[in-house]
Amino acid sequence: MLSPFEFKKRRDFGQIINDTFAFIRQNFKPLITTYAIFCGLFVLASMAAMLLQQYKMVNVLNDIKISQGSNRNPFGSTFGIEYFLSLLFSLFSYASMSVAIHSYIAIYIQKGNQTPTIDEVWGYFKHYFFRVFGSSIALLLLLCIAFIFCIVPFFWLFPFVSMIYPIMIIENGSLAFSFNRSFQLIKDNFWVTFGTLIIVWIIIYACMTMVVLPTTLLNMVGLLSHKSPQMSLTLTMITTVLQSLCQVFFIIPIITVTLVYFSLVEQKENLGLMERITQFGDTEKPTDTRPEEY
Repeated sequence: MLSPFEFKKRRDFGQIINDTFAFIRQNFKPLITTYAIFCGLFVLASMAAMLLQQYKMVNVLNDIKISQGSNRNPFGSTFGIEYFLSLLFSLFSYASMSVAIHSYIAIYIQKGNQTPTIDEVWGYFKHYFFRVFGSSIALLLLLCIAFIFCIVPFFWLFPFVSMIYPIMIIENGSLAFSFNRSFQLIKDNFWVTFGTLIIVWIIIYACMTMVVLPTTLLNMVGLLSHKSPQMSLTLTMITTVLQSLCQVFFIIPIITVTLVYFSLVEQKENLGLMERITQFGDTEKPTDTRPEEY
């Protein structure tokens, strides 16, 4: 039988990566169930909006290829309401995923490394969702502005912004508190944090690329093998569905950034060590009788 997973301890780069997948293996079924219940509706809505947008885009591009002399502007037809709805629902999806997985972890720790129930996760989810969603909009705008300024500020802010979400849920912080706390934790460990998160995101995008690569290649072959090249609507739709389903991979970096958070907290404050010292010698872990706060 696998021993309960311990979050509150220091980890180096390799341990963080390995323990990310170890936690997923130990909690695969409840994590997927949590994801499906709390994020499934937003993922389906995002998929539907993306399918409508892709359907319109393919038809517009194919019409332009057929009538080369057409003065039709593809951008006005492609970037319609469907495009902005897909962006909105994608933001809902990521916010709901962040809240659901971080809430799962927070309750897991609070219960003494025991699997939380759906009702317990729901208590956290309804309390933090709109706080995280509103913060996500502000942080997205911040990252977009940083990206415009020569891209470098975007990558510099990336680890600080990523750390805000676990702080907001695990420490019940506001956006301002979480932002300042993020800088306090990372400022002396920027490159380790940055490198860990970048490597994990590269792994995620490699996995997603492998899933959608077959249909993408088939679509490209179809474009190049016809005298009058046209995009395949069927293959484009399948690719879009696969891309939406691949959002489940985002669970991995969410867990990684949480492990980085606890490692940094332990390095600076030794909270987990102090807890283990106070419990040293106990034959049975005392029951936490404090009421849960949502």
